[in-house]
Amino acid sequence: FFGKLLVQLEKMAGSPAKEDATEISSAELKDLAPKRAATAPASFPTSAAELRPMLESLREKALPSFNQATSFMREQVASAGLRLQQDTVFSTLEDFERVDPDAKRVVVIGVTGAGKSTVLNCMGGWNFVQKPPDYEFEWQEKDGVDALFEARADCDSCTKKTSFANLAFMGDSERAVVAVDTPGHDDPAGAEIENKEAREKLGEMAADLHNKMKALGHIHAILVLHNDVHSNRLNPATYTVLKMIGEKFAKSEVSCWKHVVVGYSKCNAHETSWRSGLAKKKRDLQAEIRNKVEMCDHDVPVIALGGGSIDPAPPVATEVDSSDGFEALWRFVEAAEPLDTSTLQPFEGADVKWQKIIDAKDEAELRAKAAMIWVAVMFKLTLLLVAMFWRSYLLPSFLGFMLLNLPGIYDEAIILILFAKWLGPKEVMYSAQHFFIQYVDPYTKPYTDELLQRVGKGKPKAD
Repeated sequence: FFGKLLVQLEKMAGSPAKEDATEISSAELKDLAPKRAATAPASFPTSAAELRPMLESLREKALPSFNQATSFMREQVASAGLRLQQDTVFSTLEDFERVDPDAKRVVVIGVTGAGKSTVLNCMGGWNFVQKPPDYEFEWQEKDGVDALFEARADCDSCTKKTSFANLAFMGDSERAVVAVDTPGHDDPAGAEIENKEAREKLGEMAADLHNKMKALGHIHAILVLHNDVHSNRLNPATYTVLKMIGEKFAKSEVSCWKHVVVGYSKCNAHETSWRSGLAKKKRDLQAEIRNKVEMCDHDVPVIALGGGSIDPAPPVATEVDSSDGFEALWRFVEAAEPLDTSTLQPFEGADVKWQKIIDAKDEAELRAKAAMIWVAVMFKLTLLLVAMFWRSYLLPSFLGFMLLNLPGIYDEAIILILFAKWLGPKEVMYSAQHFFIQYVDPYTKPYTDELLQRVGKGKPKAD
């Protein structure tokens, strides 16, 4: 190796060497040593022994950069296709399969009007403020961005399907959290539980939540919002949901109730009525849950969550800040170990039809999304194919090898697989399918039909 390297160095330095030399023997190396010593500068290496320290020094300097580049590439491959965009709502099943693996995960459940959207927006760092003269609540922009989750004060749920967003908890970028929003489980579409259509709607909501929680792989906390701190009575539908949680996690290795927390909503700092007998109400609610939900084996923590504030602050404001409840929520989430959701119990009996309905809806949602993004997906795919063609046929072999152009089709297959993983396999598949159905099949169908007819006529008839 050193002999070959020295020959190349001599060529660069103008020293005599055979033009067609590709290697040098030990004897030739000894004969050339005096010539090199006479013609080379003092700092130029004249033997393999002198060259070796230079190569070792070069290796020591290059190795950290190489390791850093390798680590960066591993991180890029590991995070390829993950849904990491901040303050963006994701809702498809494939989105739930690509959640940030390092962030804490909180599922928020509550009746319609419980304040789920308000709590989620406050978790994301937006402020909900009353201002004179009408003192209507208004969301203040955060870094020029409007509140992410729609909130309104009527009886119809804003959230129609389970979705999630990557949030910086209370605006702190060091506290990353994946917040999962769910439809109100007493939405008017399913509020009258004795109504067959209402039961179907509730079943579909349950199946949608089941599928997406299972796709998450694990969660850290389930926040159940309770919007009536004054009467302290949970909605019957909320008890049903709590029982469902116990049933779904029946085979979990750890108790799911250690991951459940109940939050009194609408407990704003500038209001005082909700503070009356609060400690006793928390104890009573804990006892009531354990009494009515047979599978509950743990005292579920109860916290007060506000979010609303008034500007300017009234003189009666106390030291209790509206963020205290959210800080308690974060401490609970931060301390929680991951709760495995991959073993959620499946639907059984008549409930299986809900699973089938949601599976069909998930596929329809993916197809609808593909109809909107197929141009971007196909454009990226085309650029990739052009780059692969350029790398294989238009570059010199040594440059192609530097770009990992290896013999065979294995490198191309790996690149295409990584591309699909980056964008999402289902999104790539349905986008390509949409492109084919809309722009290829109408032109090729007459010819393929004619070919199939000819092939069919050419087959011998069965006896």
